[in-house]
Amino acid sequence: MLKKFITKKHLVLYFIFIAITWLEAIITPTLVSMIIASFEKKILDDLWIALTVGIIGNLFILIGLAGKRYYYAKLVADFTWIMKYKLFEHFLYNKNSKKEDILSNLENDVKQLETSYLEPAVIIISSVGFTIVSIVYALTTNFWLGWIFIFFYSMPALCSGIGSKKLALISEEKATSNQEYLSQTTNIIGGESVIKNYGAMDFFYSLFRRALSKRIDQDIRYEQQRTINNILINSIDAFCSVVPIIIGGIMTYYNYLSGASFVAIYLVSHNIGYQFNELSYFINTYKSSKQLRNRYDFLLQDAIIQTDDLSSTSLFPILVDCVSLSFEDNILFENLSFEIKKGEKIALIGASGCGKSTLLNLIYGQLSPDLGKVTYAGQILNQEQVAKSASYILQDSYIFDGLSLEENITLGESMDNIKMDLILNRVNLEFLKGHLLYGNHLSGGEKQRIEIARSLYHNSDLILADEVKANLDKVNSKQISNILLTLPQTLVEVIHHYDEETLAQYDKVINLSQ
Repeated sequence: MLKKFITKKHLVLYFIFIAITWLEAIITPTLVSMIIASFEKKILDDLWIALTVGIIGNLFILIGLAGKRYYYAKLVADFTWIMKYKLFEHFLYNKNSKKEDILSNLENDVKQLETSYLEPAVIIISSVGFTIVSIVYALTTNFWLGWIFIFFYSMPALCSGIGSKKLALISEEKATSNQEYLSQTTNIIGGESVIKNYGAMDFFYSLFRRALSKRIDQDIRYEQQRTINNILINSIDAFCSVVPIIIGGIMTYYNYLSGASFVAIYLVSHNIGYQFNELSYFINTYKSSKQLRNRYDFLLQDAIIQTDDLSSTSLFPILVDCVSLSFEDNILFENLSFEIKKGEKIALIGASGCGKSTLLNLIYGQLSPDLGKVTYAGQILNQEQVAKSASYILQDSYIFDGLSLEENITLGESMDNIKMDLILNRVNLEFLKGHLLYGNHLSGGEKQRIEIARSLYHNSDLILADEVKANLDKVNSKQISNILLTLPQTLVEVIHHYDEETLAQYDKVINLSQ
């Protein structure tokens, strides 16, 4: 995953600067050893040499630390950018993605992966390098004492798996609670007007508090488990830190090594101990991210998403042939057959729950019948092929805030000014030309006319309209009807409020209650 979500150049430069910081493993113990040796030998010149080594060495370390911080920030930026754009790309282009999860994935899971995967991964690599340099220095100073220190200071790292499975499980529960919290909050905010109209503030406030409490409890559980794991590992580390120092003191007392060498090995062993602590902590954290990483394995696939290969195809006549469909043991259609000819205006009517919207979804290719088939010009097409020549207008047309009227209509397609002017004139939207739109500043009728303009601009031969006039007043409802019924495109419209005069305007009326 690391290679796929960060820039190779930034990773290489980061590790170059990390390698420079490894000099710290050598410079400090060498410097102290030289100073002690100069005292033992009473040679003042060695102090000046030690001072020079210390100044030059620490300048290199400062350069390494500055580069390390800068390129770590670059790695985080790479990871966040690539991860988020791949997630959003998958959300937009994959029809099976869930919109209620995407915001939580973008804002919660990406951040959690940054702290529990990216940061531990690079720190583990850095610590391993620093530890290797320290070990080599210790072994070259005194081989046997070096091995004693290495053995005891490696124990915490070998025990780093303590509690990792439980931490991984809590990490997964934490991610789930984050999603549930965000979903619940979004749901409550979306229904604010309903909540206030019915005075249900106390009920939904309690739902919010419950979701928030669950999320915070999961955060606390995660940190508690991580703390318990680290206490156990650090207890082992404390014991292992003392034993080699005692052994080294005994060896120095019996003149098996000089005081300068013992201090140097002690200092470098302190570095080794600190690095093993870092390793045990971050290995534990890294392991806890496994389930979250597995969840996003699909982003590692290099499949190229094709969006423009499907060309518009003729849909007519559309034949609904002996279609049967049931939902939760409720039969919606049984042996339903009818034909939609090019240019026809068809009204779908019937009692609430009889399947009018479901039938639109069948025609649009979003659903498949239990029995029978829907053919388009004698062919069976998938939903993407149908969508190339059809538009689906819902009760609540969506407006993209901050985009112009033209951008809301073209949706990224190239702009044809003549075509746009003709369409705006047809749907009576010339007065909004060039304006930036905000949904809360538009009437329901204006939103529906923008949706109709979209379908016309994108050359839809078939318009499916699902109770588009249900939330409009009489004036706007009549205006939308006039526009839809005078278009040359084929129209299949679900209508709820109607009379004989209204139905007479359609070429065909299909009553699903009969």
